[in-house]
Amino acid sequence: MGEAYIEMFHSPGCVGCPIAEKMVEELSEELEGDITVEKIDITIDLTRAVEYGIMSVPAIVINGILRFIGVPKSKEELKKAILEELEG
Repeated sequence: MGEAYIEMFHSPGCVGCPIAEKMVEELSEELEGDITVEKIDITIDLTRAVEYGIMSVPAIVINGILRFIGVPKSKEELKKAILEELEG
């Protein structure tokens, strides 16, 4: 198993952010492998969001690749994206 570095971009008052954060947290606990999750509040640190071209939150970056803008359609879709990085 490889590594997955997940950057979870969020902001206060974001309706979808808690849903996406919960998915990321649950999967980081369920999946085997080296998974690191960093939560970035764009109202405090906008620099990285700008570097990725993120214009809205929630946004999920896995191993430096912007994979989701908005809440993933399903937990399974997010799981598949994380597993691709862990297995790749």
